[in-house]
Amino acid sequence: MHSCVTMDLNLIEKVQTRVSNSLKNNGLLIDLSIEHCKKYLQRKINTKTQVVVMYVDINGSTKMSRDLQSSELSLIIQIFSQEISLSITSYGGYILKFVGDAVIALFPSEHNPRKAIKNSFACANNILDVIKNGINPIFIRHALPPITVKIGMEHGDATILVYGKNVEYAHIDIIGFSISIASKITSLASQNEIIVGENAYHHMEDDDKKLFMELTSEKESKWDNIMRYNDDMKYRVFKYLKK
Repeated sequence: MHSCVTMDLNLIEKVQTRVSNSLKNNGLLIDLSIEHCKKYLQRKINTKTQVVVMYVDINGSTKMSRDLQSSELSLIIQIFSQEISLSITSYGGYILKFVGDAVIALFPSEHNPRKAIKNSFACANNILDVIKNGINPIFIRHALPPITVKIGMEHGDATILVYGKNVEYAHIDIIGFSISIASKITSLASQNEIIVGENAYHHMEDDDKKLFMELTSEKESKWDNIMRYNDDMKYRVFKYLKK
């Protein structure tokens, strides 16, 4: 028990040190890249594979863009992207893309879906911890607003597409149900909430399923409206019950 606590504290200290140095230097300490993901996708072009897709989206970025100087907002998003990227790669994930104030990640699952979902769920919890205890205390110390996030996850098939003839230089992306539904799921999340889709929930271990509750009541109508524009699809989503 003590070693786990020490490891977590060491992780948070490293995050705080990186964030502090990034703020002091007005820039990131590492180069953010999607190259590792691109190499993974290059091996699977024009085929189907199975992945867990994770969206991590900053809450309230529109308000921040109104209230903050552009340099401050840029630095917040850069630091957020840096720390989320490091968390994702440490849990075996790949950074698919950066989209404004969101990070989209893949966790390959063709060989062991249950393990990939467990890793991605552990990563999501780690991200919440990194933001709460690593990033935000340093932001507050530098008179910047603390941030919260929404996290959406889904598991399923993905088709790899290449936009061009030269695989080495062409843009590569994925399409499929998992990435489409993960985006919609994320929009349902509240501050620092994790939402998972039916497929991801189905592949979870029984002990992990107990940590989730089907999304109903206040958000049910919003989800029904989203699905109404998707051929009236009936699809269940679940939210993580914080311990």
